[in-house]
Amino acid sequence: MITRRSFLAHSSLLVAGAASSFALPSRGEAAKAGMTLYGPPVGPSVTLASIAEKGLLASHVQDVNFEIYKSPDVLRTGFISGDWQLAVTPSYVAANLANKGLPVKILNIMTWGMLYVLSYDGEVKKPEDLAGETVGMFFRNDMPDLVFGRIMAEKGLKAGKDYQLQYTATPFEALQLLLSGRIKHCVLPEPAATAGLVKAKKLGKALHRSLDLAKDWASVTGGNGRFPMAGTMVHEDLLAAKPDFIEAFQATCVSETKWVKDNPDEAAAIAAKDMPLPAPVIAKSIPATHLTTQRASDIRAELEQFYSLLAEQNPSIIGGKLPPADFYL
Repeated sequence: MITRRSFLAHSSLLVAGAASSFALPSRGEAAKAGMTLYGPPVGPSVTLASIAEKGLLASHVQDVNFEIYKSPDVLRTGFISGDWQLAVTPSYVAANLANKGLPVKILNIMTWGMLYVLSYDGEVKKPEDLAGETVGMFFRNDMPDLVFGRIMAEKGLKAGKDYQLQYTATPFEALQLLLSGRIKHCVLPEPAATAGLVKAKKLGKALHRSLDLAKDWASVTGGNGRFPMAGTMVHEDLLAAKPDFIEAFQATCVSETKWVKDNPDEAAAIAAKDMPLPAPVIAKSIPATHLTTQRASDIRAELEQFYSLLAEQNPSIIGGKLPPADFYL
């Protein structure tokens, strides 16, 4: 049975958020021996897979590989031991671990949000259209739940009163409820949302991508229709030992993210070698993943706003406080 802890081994999301990481054989040999780039089965990992496949960091590292990591517990253990040095993770996870004393910082954001509402009702075009309805939701009181709830609240809609939530342990369970017809609407991350649309079509069902919660986030902030969902977390040991590598990685992420967005079929063919999804599903999900590579220090205010809004509903999600200024690289 798929549990919340094992979810990242089999699908996206993180991502509600949700992460990816580099494992180094030893701290002293950081850029001399090989590296393994680890990531969850979500959009930013397509970029990492492509970087590894093409050898784009060869001038800094002799041998780079890519693998999917299996759970948040593996991520934490790798960083606590010091063996893992970089990881793409939900942005709030990086803040949480830093506030719990782990020597980590956030380098960038690699997706501006990849949460959607899928619906059998083609008339659902805005959050208000879900008034009086039951919506499937995974990871109760975690980032996806908090983001959706805040958007609905901005429209004057309160869970339990104006609409109902049917919680499940994982996105897979929520998707199964949707595909079986037991619910009409469901919040899902990418690439699970795209996989659901593909599966529904095969079943002869008319399922719609009704709401993009990244775009609807503008109603919460009064700013851009996006939220800093996931990005790269860096161990302070690597930052101190190899600042040149950090800069090379950031520059490579910028250029390769653009290539992935411009060449989804080719990028998906690379990623499918390691991700537990077929290449056509990965390719279809890339445009919906809102891939980016934004330096954390450049968008510190936006990250702090996101953390603060999540913490208003669940302070423990970021460890009870905003990280210090030097958390943002």
